[in-house]
Amino acid sequence: MRTFGWRIWSVGDAVRQGMHSAGQTVCTTDSVGPLWPTLARARSGQAVLLSSSPDGAVHRWDMFTGRMLWASDSGYTGSLLAVASPEDSNLVVAIATEDGVVRLNALTGEELPGPEMASDNTIWDVATGVLPDGRVFIAGAGHCDFPVYLWEAATGVPLCPPLYGHTGPVKTVTAITLQDGTALVASEDESGLILRWDAASGQPFGAPIHGPGDTNMQLVSLPLGDGRTMLASLDMHGTLSRWNAVTGEQIGPLLQPGPNTSLTAATAADGGILFTAPFDGRTTLWDATSGEPFGPSLPGSGPAALTCFDGSVRLATRTGEGEMTIRRLFDRE
Repeated sequence: MRTFGWRIWSVGDAVRQGMHSAGQTVCTTDSVGPLWPTLARARSGQAVLLSSSPDGAVHRWDMFTGRMLWASDSGYTGSLLAVASPEDSNLVVAIATEDGVVRLNALTGEELPGPEMASDNTIWDVATGVLPDGRVFIAGAGHCDFPVYLWEAATGVPLCPPLYGHTGPVKTVTAITLQDGTALVASEDESGLILRWDAASGQPFGAPIHGPGDTNMQLVSLPLGDGRTMLASLDMHGTLSRWNAVTGEQIGPLLQPGPNTSLTAATAADGGILFTAPFDGRTTLWDATSGEPFGPSLPGSGPAALTCFDGSVRLATRTGEGEMTIRRLFDRE
């Protein structure tokens, strides 16, 4: 088990002064209900902070000051977001909704023109990745007939026909870039079946992974320090499983962070970290490889995490009604 002592830095102080402070950046809005954060990295290296809320609003924030940059004009019937960074194009925010996927201009919050993206289906989750030829794609998890969709992020045009193979509603997707540049999409349905696809060809990759759990809703990927990439899956009852994204082999024993828990992941200087939090609880940090929790829990739920270039991690959590808090975490060792 690793023993970690984490310093919590103000994002602003860390960038401007490098002070070992216990400050934090707070974002607030008048939106009703919780703010669910999303953190992403643009191709330029810029970190992007977004939020969604039960009233359907999507916001973008300056994570250094907590200032709201824009709020969407429309309400959307989904809360899961992803950010794409196409070449020669503005950043794109993809929103999973009950009526397909909506794309927004990440600079302005305005809807982008283009073809309808699975408007006849409920999309439970979205993810973005980069193909070997440099094109950026959006992947969507479909409810009716159980498809996985792939679209070009810049245009919204399908990259291939919908991908089939699941036996129940596809609840979650994640994108993976392997060390050789291969782009994969991993998708999981309610029963815990994980399928992997080559994003460039749309062909299946490897054998299906028959994971445990019931009502699986969350699947994340993260690179580990030893060169492997992990898939971590969490169901609504609190069963968390870990898998080698290439071989499909299970990594370590099942973990039990508790029911109705949110999951995110990031790679710090010393390895992979999983963050879990119940809806109204605190965020627990886990060593992704060993499965051991470490350090004290942190305030807030609904965590979103982003790896920084210096080996630290930015962590955004819901900390109150209409409020998010962003912290910067460093490993002392």
